[in-house]
Amino acid sequence: MRVLFDTNILIKILARRGELLVFRNLLLHNEVAHITSEFILDETERVLVEALGLTKQKAKAATRALAKVSEVVTPTTIEQICRDPSDDHILAAAIAGRVDYLVTADQDLLVLGEHKGIRIMTMADFKQVLKHE
Repeated sequence: MRVLFDTNILIKILARRGELLVFRNLLLHNEVAHITSEFILDETERVLVEALGLTKQKAKAATRALAKVSEVVTPTTIEQICRDPSDDHILAAAIAGRVDYLVTADQDLLVLGEHKGIRIMTMADFKQVLKHE
């Protein structure tokens, strides 16, 4: 199963030890392939510094570690679909990475429900999917 976690979800995962362990186990047991992009990694690094108060060095180390366990894709096209242009980058990465699920807390993305065969859902809904896999 190929999954892209939006920046808001990655921040929650990185900020909470329990969530980080669940994420780590999903990757270690090959239950999911995590897909991301440089745009998402850069945005995650910025939020770790600005919102969580990490130093730039620690934030960069966290995002580079994340990149090492992820497939980093580079979208070739960014369609204008969402009200927020940064959400278009998230969708483009999901399309480029041929993901099955885009997990987010962003209402502008969640309202889509699905885009080009990609199911867009909350973390709670994704955890339900994992239970039934």
